[in-house]
Amino acid sequence: MTRTFVKRAVLGMSAVVFASCAQMGSTEQLSAPEEVVMSKLDVNKYPVSKLVCDPMGEPGEDPRSNAGLKAELYWLEAGQANAKSSGDLIARGKKSDRNLFVSVLNTPTRQFDMGFNNDLGEPVKTDAGAMLIERFALRFTSVLRLAPDQEEGLYELALLSDDGATLRLRDGEGVYQSVVDNDGEHGTRFGCSSQVVELKRDTEKLMQVDYYQGPRYHIALIAMMRKVQMNADGTIKRDPSCGKTNNDSWFNTTTLAPKKDYTDLLARGWAPLKKENYALANEALFNPCKEGIDPKLSNIQVGEVFSDGFSVTWETDIPATSQLVISGGDLTQSMMTTSDNVLRRRHTVIVNGLSSGTTYDVKAHSISDTYGKTLSDSIQVRTAD
Repeated sequence: MTRTFVKRAVLGMSAVVFASCAQMGSTEQLSAPEEVVMSKLDVNKYPVSKLVCDPMGEPGEDPRSNAGLKAELYWLEAGQANAKSSGDLIARGKKSDRNLFVSVLNTPTRQFDMGFNNDLGEPVKTDAGAMLIERFALRFTSVLRLAPDQEEGLYELALLSDDGATLRLRDGEGVYQSVVDNDGEHGTRFGCSSQVVELKRDTEKLMQVDYYQGPRYHIALIAMMRKVQMNADGTIKRDPSCGKTNNDSWFNTTTLAPKKDYTDLLARGWAPLKKENYALANEALFNPCKEGIDPKLSNIQVGEVFSDGFSVTWETDIPATSQLVISGGDLTQSMMTTSDNVLRRRHTVIVNGLSSGTTYDVKAHSISDTYGKTLSDSIQVRTAD
């Protein structure tokens, strides 16, 4: 059911945004008399209810909005045979509608029994309601480049992973070529590159890293690189740890402290790829997990209540966008209203399309011009009978 609203006068920097929960994206805004200032970024592209930041537990700050990696999440549906590799699971699995972003691939061997949370703190689950702690895959995409303090030259790449992982780089013909194949079900294993990569100051190579988490309970994924080292006869020196597999060799899985095998890698010139080695591909547009100036929300109040919806108002200390996150009641997952991307200090969002006589959990959400994000505490709102 869609309610028709009567437009009303709006003063100052406030505005009314209409949102239909039946569509969750149909919006209309009554403009304030002052100049409308739009957000430079579309805050609807990556809703927080479907956003997962640094899911493998290695957060990092980078002021550039195009830094990091974007990831797709895949899982097997009920009744499907288990996969044994990232390629198999991605080919047969279901792709999640979540947006995942990470700063770096630098997760030491550790326990993984809590799954992923979205930006609302809610666990990411399969359609059957299962926590994702095993039998899933991630496909990371980014652009590989030199960090400012790295020299030009020939480099080896490697993946230290539990379970399988592969790394591919796109060639001049647009085809992704395998560089590191460390796929399959195994404990923490150091997989080395099958070819060297020439990196110059202006080199940018599209990169794809696939990761497979098999049986519970450990995960590990570290992308590493070093300048090529040569033998006396001019051949490339192969690292003695290539192919070595042992969960207990590399890290203390409780404290994450590195052990001798890992520190020996560092002594032989290997290092995890830095944040500066990654840049988002153009299709990602921007990294919504970047740190900005967070708006402060205050005076959150419930306004009119209807049989199929309600209005909520609040204020922010700096201009920011206006959205509501709605959960509970008869909703099976959190829903988020669509923003008009206008920056304002006083906010009113009216929602309709909900069920009558139903109590919902509601949170106000605002994003500043620098993409600082603030989510309010939950309030309960009951629609009229």
